[in-house]
Amino acid sequence: MPDYKRLSIFISFPFLATLLLMMFLHPLPGLAEIRVCPDGCDYSDLKQALNASAQDETITVCSGVYSHPVVVAKRVFLHGLDTGQGKPVLVPQEEQVVLAAYGATLRGFRFPKPEDSGRKPAQNCTLEVILPAIIFFNEFWGKGSVCPEDAASWNSSQKINYQFRSRVLRGYLGNYWDDYSGSDENGDGIGDQPVFLNEKNIDYHPLMYPVDNYRVPEEKEIETELIRARVDEPFTISLPSNPTTGYAWTMDYDNVLLRAEDAEFQPSATNAVRPGAGGTSVFVFTPLRIGKTTIRLVYKRPWENIVADTRAFYVEIIS
Repeated sequence: MPDYKRLSIFISFPFLATLLLMMFLHPLPGLAEIRVCPDGCDYSDLKQALNASAQDETITVCSGVYSHPVVVAKRVFLHGLDTGQGKPVLVPQEEQVVLAAYGATLRGFRFPKPEDSGRKPAQNCTLEVILPAIIFFNEFWGKGSVCPEDAASWNSSQKINYQFRSRVLRGYLGNYWDDYSGSDENGDGIGDQPVFLNEKNIDYHPLMYPVDNYRVPEEKEIETELIRARVDEPFTISLPSNPTTGYAWTMDYDNVLLRAEDAEFQPSATNAVRPGAGGTSVFVFTPLRIGKTTIRLVYKRPWENIVADTRAFYVEIIS
């Protein structure tokens, strides 16, 4: 059986021209950002956010259920962000989500089954693709949930760092399809067989499980823990770690307000029975003066650019 993860695809000139046009038109996301959430953001209605957006803007959609009709007629980066209640759900009543702009990107959304949402559309599909777009790291209830009219890319355009189960990996990410029945021989969480939607639309890197099973740093908002401390009274931060894997926590902090003391690794009780089981890294900080600051810690191997975990602590220092 062909290894579709490494398959080189020969395509016709018109399709190649379309993909080259998408690459030329599609910018790096992040030039500007509009935030959408059920309450407390710039917009609570995704349709209004799209109307207010400019070409090439990023629209970050927070956890929630969005039921208004959506037509994406501009080249924007639609990013679904898990802010604590799971990926945002797109379920427009009696309509579809329509991608009608060259190079628009749709990433990080859930498209539930019609019967799960109470929606009874005229068509089965909930996502219609009219012009070439980039669609990845979404959850679809099945191949019947999409109706692509033009060629689209159903995978990330670049390799992405992700954590799957206990492994930190790097690769292309596609979408999760609830009716996918492929295999995953190497256990990287990516299906070995592609998902064929039609001859011009193929997901070459389908996810074996829903997206919550893949830890991607930018897909979930980092929760910041609050620490209240007093000047000259040390406090500790304890984080799980396993030095035998090569991973270690690196710190970023304000040395005007804080002094980092010696860090200590404490093996777990199971280490005596099962060597290499890991334990806890304990970091000690001494506040130097009154103020407010944030401590950020990143868990990675020094020789790699793959981040396995990120933590943030907001510190309020009083006298």
